[in-house]
Amino acid sequence: MLSADDVFGPFFLETVLFGVFGKIQQSPTIFEDGVKVLGSLGVKDHSILRVDDSIPSGPYFLQSGSIYQAMRLYPDPYGAFMYGVMQSEDGFARPHTELIPVPSRLYTNSSLPLSSKRIAVKDIIDLRNLPTSASSKAYAQYHGSSKSTAEAIQHLISLGAVIIGKTKTTQFANGETARDWIDFQCPFNPRADGYLDPAGSSTGSAVAVAGYDWVDFAVGTDSNIRSLWEYHLACGFARCVWIETDVGGIRVGGGHAIFEEVWYDKKGQRRQKPSRIIVPSGVLDSLPSDKQSVMAKFIEDAKISTGIPLAEIDINELWKSSGLAPRDISYTEYLHSTVAHIQIHESYINENTFYNKYKQKFGRYPYINPMVMHKWEIQRQNISMGDYQEALQRMAVFKGFLRSHVFNGGAVMMLPAGSGEATYRDELIAPESIDVYLQSFGFDNTFYSILGGLPSVVVPVGQRPITSKVTKETVWEPISMMIVGQAGTEAQIIDFVRKVLTKSGRPMGVLVGEKAF
Repeated sequence: MLSADDVFGPFFLETVLFGVFGKIQQSPTIFEDGVKVLGSLGVKDHSILRVDDSIPSGPYFLQSGSIYQAMRLYPDPYGAFMYGVMQSEDGFARPHTELIPVPSRLYTNSSLPLSSKRIAVKDIIDLRNLPTSASSKAYAQYHGSSKSTAEAIQHLISLGAVIIGKTKTTQFANGETARDWIDFQCPFNPRADGYLDPAGSSTGSAVAVAGYDWVDFAVGTDSNIRSLWEYHLACGFARCVWIETDVGGIRVGGGHAIFEEVWYDKKGQRRQKPSRIIVPSGVLDSLPSDKQSVMAKFIEDAKISTGIPLAEIDINELWKSSGLAPRDISYTEYLHSTVAHIQIHESYINENTFYNKYKQKFGRYPYINPMVMHKWEIQRQNISMGDYQEALQRMAVFKGFLRSHVFNGGAVMMLPAGSGEATYRDELIAPESIDVYLQSFGFDNTFYSILGGLPSVVVPVGQRPITSKVTKETVWEPISMMIVGQAGTEAQIIDFVRKVLTKSGRPMGVLVGEKAF
């Protein structure tokens, strides 16, 4: 028990209570040999009680005739959490502490696949009896406590998972840097010197698993594309889970064997295994040489480990020969504003509706972060309904192209994940670059998956030394790659990554704290 649980400790052995379920008529007897064994474990007192059969084994506190489950309170030095939660049959409650309470792993039913697994949940996902803020105090005030728990989270609970807290997010899960946060402070990236920008809307979820070994998994969303798992954090093929809003289902970055079995409907999965590995020509060229070498080694390891042929392809030539668009327009030009127009328009419709309803309810407008207001202004001035419809049409065209000309025949694509250089939480983005970086103008490697409706997994593949601008010392920046596959091949991609990591002798998970490996 001591080795299996971080809540249970030797002091709980001073008094041991043996529970006898009510249906058992005869009280058991503890013989002298048993008493000696108890004494050798440090037990000073023991008793036999008739108890309700719903009380599981584990550490407890007894006070005034009542029994209470024990919780360990953990600090949150990286600021990943909005708050900790305590789970009950009626929903959730907030503890009267800034610390994060975690229950003993001994309480849960060990026959369930996610038994005792502690999961943190992004604060745009509802938990019954708790407010959802989406990083907006006004939004939490307007909506109040949630009346139900999100279906996906309830499903995880039914499988034995224990929800331990809500994690921070950018406002309404929009694109923001650390400097753009107002109502709440952006979490601190555990990696390197602690001051890299964690990036992405599910920052809190990523920080929780990258920083704390007492968090088993974290749930985020793909609402701000995949930057949180790609930029600097590299939480690993061990502990990241996120709910997919673009592709559907839960995206698994770890605990893969467990989540693959309990979440994915394998009846709806393609049986076809990857038949070829493809890499877009020149996709590594803009990266620093040390990142290029780490990624190139992983690509080569993938070919050797799986025995699947590797090919470099010119996607633009395939695009031009497809006849789907004018031959003089590259696919990146064709899609320059597609993702931006879709996500800006849809964000504006949803968020501005709340903005006006808040005014109706409280008689004044709510505070909205400047970057979100900037996004709304782009919509008002530049994106018509016709532009939005055109973007949807272009997405459909590109989706068809990817499925029929690129990923046909069981291909998996390997791509760099994240930015080329490290970015710090105190840095300003140049005005001419801000809409590309935060509003998705241009073309990013994540767009193959997003626009194609294709599954992908982001995998930490190494790390490189960089000189910290804070400490002036050498620190380590994680390096990640993205694996994209055909629609309906989530399980096959996970198996592919598992095989590559195992056969190439790479770790299946990452460390918490400054270094990923």
